[in-house]
Amino acid sequence: MCKKEVTMKTNKNSLNNLNKANSVKRKCCHCDREMTLANLKKHQNACKMNPKNMKECPVCQTMHSKGGVTCSYSCSNTYFRSGKNNPNWKENNYRMICFETHGKACIVCGEDKIVAVHHLNEDHFDNRVENLVPMCPTHHQYFHSKYRDEVMPYINKFIGQ
Repeated sequence: MCKKEVTMKTNKNSLNNLNKANSVKRKCCHCDREMTLANLKKHQNACKMNPKNMKECPVCQTMHSKGGVTCSYSCSNTYFRSGKNNPNWKENNYRMICFETHGKACIVCGEDKIVAVHHLNEDHFDNRVENLVPMCPTHHQYFHSKYRDEVMPYINKFIGQ
């Protein structure tokens, strides 16, 4: 036999073996999906039902195999946009200090939905409780405009308490 015939025979044998491997199907041990032998191992390693690919959602404690930290958009919003996981979270920011001590309501009109915090001495680095006053954006702007005298009686009364 010449060299060409041997390679042809080997190639035909390889092709036959490949065809046999592609015709034999087995089920994935995790999800029972039928797969050819050539793809079975790769599928089993990446299978969503494989316990090593499962992780627990930190919000709802359900097991999931998704790529992210949480199992859904809803859990993601809860996890990343609130509390200490929020990139903008500051442990002791002046708003939190003010609202915990004085409540979240404007001292002039009682607005409790949108509330700003005013620094009495206008030093934004002085976050002492006695320097912080909760005010709605409108009355806070009054203080920083020519209408300051309209809100000063309320601020003085608040300081006196």
